[in-house]
Amino acid sequence: MVKLVVIDDAPPVISDTPALVRLRSSPEIELELFDTLPSGTDEIVERIASAHTVLNVRASTRFDYEVLSRCGRLKHLALWGPNAGHVDLESAQRFGITVTNTPGIATASVAEHALALLLAIAHRVRQLDYRIHQGEWPRGMITQLHGKTLGILGAGRVGQQMAAIARGIGMNVIAWTLHPELYNPETTELEFVDLSTLLTRSDAISIHLRGSEETRHLIGSAELSQMKPSAFVINTARGDMIDEQALEEALRGGALAGAGLDTFESEPLSPESPLRTLPNALLSPHTASTTDAALASSLKMVVDNVLSFLEGDVRYQVDFEPPTRQR
Repeated sequence: MVKLVVIDDAPPVISDTPALVRLRSSPEIELELFDTLPSGTDEIVERIASAHTVLNVRASTRFDYEVLSRCGRLKHLALWGPNAGHVDLESAQRFGITVTNTPGIATASVAEHALALLLAIAHRVRQLDYRIHQGEWPRGMITQLHGKTLGILGAGRVGQQMAAIARGIGMNVIAWTLHPELYNPETTELEFVDLSTLLTRSDAISIHLRGSEETRHLIGSAELSQMKPSAFVINTARGDMIDEQALEEALRGGALAGAGLDTFESEPLSPESPLRTLPNALLSPHTASTTDAALASSLKMVVDNVLSFLEGDVRYQVDFEPPTRQR
């Protein structure tokens, strides 16, 4: 038997699901599940030091050089979700650890949620709803998105889906990516521009990049200052792609009209976060991908990855690629 550790199922995702039943019923697997988040490096290592395979649920659990170097038995790191930004892939490769993920499952749901945040913040849905419930009949201007320009950061599956549905409501779309060389301009519908051009031209930006050290605080005070005061920022990717302090200052000072955020630099969002006090910050609890359909499909895929690996068949492997930053 091999030891499988589900290291961080908190809040619960895989517990009490058919996916977990499949793992428990495998005669090849000795399973241990933790329903709390590890407090730091030592606790991560303590939980997985004897594991052959680790199933990772939360991106807040970081697998850096120190962790991986202390887990000599680890052969497979199975990520639930498409993002591997919390994993030191170079070290994983060095130590012979295969990393797999579940790409593409939540493409539609994440893009839909990004559009929902954009529409809601542009049309001031929360504020108007609240005031009507208070007995008022408020008047005031809302923002029409038809004819406006949406700048998309990241041209992967979700970014392209977001572009398609934004065009469907009449928006113009431009895009920026770290790797424009991967896209054939003759077959890709996106118009690629440099980051500065995207920020200055866009009436809204929507972030759909993979998380990495290269994308940390990609949007900071300098970038926000290039945007129109009437513009909106939407983030359903990774919270640390935006400098939250700079964003809070821009929203509070009127340098930016609004933000729709599903992810944050630290999760759960602190009760003391200034973002909670801003009427022009629309917040959701990292839930863009948690539709019933997406959840069931992604859990099935991560279990398929685990069981296939034990049979010698590697599926959806995440390879290390040297970073290149382009702006």
